[in-house]
Amino acid sequence: MRISSHWKIWVPLVVAIAAVSIAGWWLRHPVGAVSFDTGENGLWIGHKWYSGRDVRSGEPVPPDEIARLTQRLRASRIRYLFVHVGPARLEGDIEDSASALFAQLRSAYPEGVFLAWLGARLDRVALNQADWRSNIVALNEKLRSEGFDGVHFNLEPLRDAEPGYLDLLASVRATMGDEWIISQATPRSAVLDVPVVGISENFWSGGFYRATMDFANQTVLMAYNTNLRLEPLYVTFVRDQTLRLTQWACTARSHQLLIGIPAYQDTPDHHTSRVENVRNASLGVRSALESLAERPTCFGGVSIYANWVTDDSEWSDFETHWLNPVADRP
Repeated sequence: MRISSHWKIWVPLVVAIAAVSIAGWWLRHPVGAVSFDTGENGLWIGHKWYSGRDVRSGEPVPPDEIARLTQRLRASRIRYLFVHVGPARLEGDIEDSASALFAQLRSAYPEGVFLAWLGARLDRVALNQADWRSNIVALNEKLRSEGFDGVHFNLEPLRDAEPGYLDLLASVRATMGDEWIISQATPRSAVLDVPVVGISENFWSGGFYRATMDFANQTVLMAYNTNLRLEPLYVTFVRDQTLRLTQWACTARSHQLLIGIPAYQDTPDHHTSRVENVRNASLGVRSALESLAERPTCFGGVSIYANWVTDDSEWSDFETHWLNPVADRP
């Protein structure tokens, strides 16, 4: 869930150019009180739900935490659970295996779709090498045997037209079959569909986006870490990204789009929660969907990043600004 250091100059500049061009929209049109929730929302959840042990202390996770989590999932209409299984290592494997806690969670929330959140640092592993990709395919087979419904790739920094990525998606699809869900966490799309040299890990071209959608079932746009400091600009950015990706997803074969929204505190240089938050991201998504003549069938919902940093006030904002929204503007 990181972005390159090049963002310090280019990300705010490129996003601001696009945002300013339509920011006047906010002077005339508040976002209405229309809910676009379909019960297809997502949530990134931590590694402990896979390993069964607390990440910091190493102690077993008490089973009664499952009841609290599932209560939250049902109240928030979460369908997709992105369960962190670990970063892929140099050999194309992961350190842990599924615990009894994961099986219990799966049983306690049968309405959920459980996707193995698989990361990798592409500056350390060889995505363009066939052997590594083959091992990742084999890892997918292991994850299916553990009870997962699919994989959620979060490979970073994943540049526009990254060598080997389409080959990886194609290999997973060919081996795992059509029933295995392939989901991907992706960076923002390029303004005016023109990638900027030096920051291709932060902006993808439309052509590369559409090519990935031919293999993947689901795209989850990471609509955060923009370094924007004005609320209207951030909302407009989310609106613009939602419109563009919805257009591409709806023309792909059986593809679903989720918009990833932030529920975490300030991170130096990347993000300020005063601007990038559940409320403003939800406003951006809703304003995009309001502008369309019909509700896009490919749009699933939003996905919250992440469960372990979302507090009660942010869950309340999710209720007020996404599930059952009120009319509002930034």
